[in-house]
Amino acid sequence: METQSDRRVGIRLPAVDRALDLLELLSSSSAGLSLANASRQLGIPKSTAHYLIYTLLTRDYIRRNANSRTFILGPRISGFANVTESERQLRVASCEELAELSDRLKLTALIAGLRGGQVVLIGHRIASGGDEGGTWSGHCNDVHCTSLGKALIAQLSNSELEALLCDRPLARFTANTICSFERLREHLAAVRESGYAVNNEEHISGVRGIAVPVFNQAGKVIASLGVCGSTTELPKSRIPTIGKELGAVSAALSRKLLEGVPLGEAPEPLLL
Repeated sequence: METQSDRRVGIRLPAVDRALDLLELLSSSSAGLSLANASRQLGIPKSTAHYLIYTLLTRDYIRRNANSRTFILGPRISGFANVTESERQLRVASCEELAELSDRLKLTALIAGLRGGQVVLIGHRIASGGDEGGTWSGHCNDVHCTSLGKALIAQLSNSELEALLCDRPLARFTANTICSFERLREHLAAVRESGYAVNNEEHISGVRGIAVPVFNQAGKVIASLGVCGSTTELPKSRIPTIGKELGAVSAALSRKLLEGVPLGEAPEPLLL
């Protein structure tokens, strides 16, 4: 016998259906879809298609094609694909810490892992009133120009660092980017000494970040935890204090993982 609860579960929301229909259409279209095509294929008015596209566009789930007349799947979709169990555990386990850091420091809080020679964002919390911009789970960046990346690789030996970065040049993004392997090694020695890594407008001009490593019970780095914001929100004077705060939060997160989540049991660093 069908209950009221069963009937409630069976209710479908048209707006959600339309959003998923649009994403499915885009996934099967290599050339992308125009507003008119989306309206026609979804069987909805152009005005509705426009609002639907604009919403997904601002959240990076879709983006404009090169000609600006059609739309294709955006980079944030990748955050839902190929999620490992380790990533899922870290994302869930760090939610409370990310929210607390973001709310208290008024900065965007992030947690990341190492995937090959790149840092991959696992989870984040946007500061109140902040712009999500290019921040989404699954987003990858080079390790040498980000605080999250440098915190992940600072504990590597010279041979491990060379193996990780030897097949690629250190790309320059701004005037502050460290593009020399020797300079990077010297910089990482300073990171180890201070306990935290700083991205001083090395990836994006006007944006600064601070990050610390997250260790497992064997003392191996399994992730990095950090915050970022504009140079106005994050002046150099705040860096030492925030670096210490991040270190304390990272230690608490490591204890949480040890007590309740089977992360980091392998003797080697976790490469996500």
